[in-house]
Amino acid sequence: MNKPLTAAIMAAFFCCSSLSVIAATCRAGSAAQAGSEAGYNAAKKANDAWSARESQTSEQLQNCLSGIRNISISMPHLPSLQDIINQATEKVCNAVTDKINSNLPDNIDPWQSYGM
Repeated sequence: MNKPLTAAIMAAFFCCSSLSVIAATCRAGSAAQAGSEAGYNAAKKANDAWSARESQTSEQLQNCLSGIRNISISMPHLPSLQDIINQATEKVCNAVTDKINSNLPDNIDPWQSYGM
């Protein structure tokens, strides 16, 4: 065989084989891109649905809480600790005074024993 003919056949073989490799690479790239877009679209759809559910739940919770804001809570008025101590002191003093007064005579004349 002739060297130029062999070189031409080899060049044609490499050109054809490289075109098929490029075509296969382009098909793989197209498939990868299509898969990527499909995955992105599915994830975006799921995210949008989740966002809508969160928004609806947030709105319902806000409506519920806005009703709670309109409720007033009143706390009972409790006496101060000082008032409680004063009342206890007064009761003890009254009880002691009553007990002492019940043991004392109605009329005390300390000068009676001196004849005055």
